[in-house]
Amino acid sequence: MLRRLIDSPRLLLWLGLLVFVYSWLVSLCLQLWVIPHLFSQPGASEGLVVLDSIGFHRIARDKAAEIARLGWSAWELRPEWQMPAGLASVFYAAWGSSPSSMLPFNALVHAASACLVMAILRNFFSAAPALLGALVFALNPASLEWVAQIHRDGVFILGNLLFIFGIMRFFRRFSKTDGRWLRYLPAMAFMPIIGTLLVWMARPYWVQVMLVTTLLVMALLVFVVSSRRVAGCKGHMACLAAALISVFAFQLWLVRFHTPTEVVQLPAPAATEPAAGQAPDQVSEREPESASKDQFAWKRSSWLPRMIEERFYRIAVARRGAVGQGGNTLVDADWRFDSVDSIIGYIPRALQLGLFSPLPGLWGGEGSTPAMTMARKVMGAATLFFYGCMIGIPFGIKRMWRDLSLWVMLGASLIGILVYAITYPNIGTLIRYRYGFYMLLIGFGVASWCDLWLRWRLSAVKNGRGA
Repeated sequence: MLRRLIDSPRLLLWLGLLVFVYSWLVSLCLQLWVIPHLFSQPGASEGLVVLDSIGFHRIARDKAAEIARLGWSAWELRPEWQMPAGLASVFYAAWGSSPSSMLPFNALVHAASACLVMAILRNFFSAAPALLGALVFALNPASLEWVAQIHRDGVFILGNLLFIFGIMRFFRRFSKTDGRWLRYLPAMAFMPIIGTLLVWMARPYWVQVMLVTTLLVMALLVFVVSSRRVAGCKGHMACLAAALISVFAFQLWLVRFHTPTEVVQLPAPAATEPAAGQAPDQVSEREPESASKDQFAWKRSSWLPRMIEERFYRIAVARRGAVGQGGNTLVDADWRFDSVDSIIGYIPRALQLGLFSPLPGLWGGEGSTPAMTMARKVMGAATLFFYGCMIGIPFGIKRMWRDLSLWVMLGASLIGILVYAITYPNIGTLIRYRYGFYMLLIGFGVASWCDLWLRWRLSAVKNGRGA
């Protein structure tokens, strides 16, 4: 019976139902019984232990009261610029100002993400390995930080997975030269657009990263078309390119007209007077006196256009702000980002932190709250397990390296991990932000191990019969 269930085309629905029920029940248990009885910090009586969630709860409660007075016209997506509070206020206004009223929504979002992970892995593996990889994604205890609380991470993760899955479909349909691919064209544009919209709701600035990813995918498509002589696929490729361009245009529209961004400009270099005995070509650049507190000494590069260098400078400014906030899991706080070269030079270290954090030194000790102290121990055990899962990733890549959709998945995941690892030196924050990208890779590693075992078992059966 279990084998029939695994091979059933309805397996995705069963997986979604299982993850939904599990997420809802565990979250309900945590909010109503575990947290109020084990913790005494502010917000614990209402089942909230994450500091951000407590703030979102306060804003949502006030907004729900305003909706009760003035009607739904008072509703905002981002009251006080906080999307989680806007979503929570809908449930508070409808069912009462209790954080538990939002738990079914959180469980539904998490279940949808798990189904997407399985759908992505099914491009490379049979049903059983893909199911196992999706379950590891869904059951990671770190996800309870937003599934059982009020946060933006669930919507952000779902949006990125929708985007990745939709973009992967472009390349999965590359070899389909018959007319059937036409029916997939609207979905291939629809899924990345919906994914982009969800990401914009949760973290508007991340659409800029998605825009770069889409540009890279378009470059890959051009490379594939120019290097492969596939007869009869010109119309096919033209329509796929049109769908991809529509995704890019939508992202550009969001970035240009609907993404509030802080104006961060490169500081204008000012030359100091040459000291006695100093040649004119040895004059150094210094920070101008009028520079704001966010404009620190920055060494301008001569090989990058100003528009691109400004993006690197924004990363340096954001990292400086994250360092200034401090935290018990801050790493590399003294690493100086003062040029494009210094950021590029940090990439190997960022990959180490992005892929292997939390490192063993953070598997114990005191957290910012009692709940975070407990979370350190749980995540230490989970991270050790993930290290083993990662060993399976190279085996999967070796077997499927010719599949273009594999490189889309790996590239999008690594870009997400890398950008956050460079920008946020606080490991606790990094674990949340990278979750969708990181756990997709972990799921791929788990599925690779499972696939290897199934192949070994099949080979052993065949050899046994042959004997």
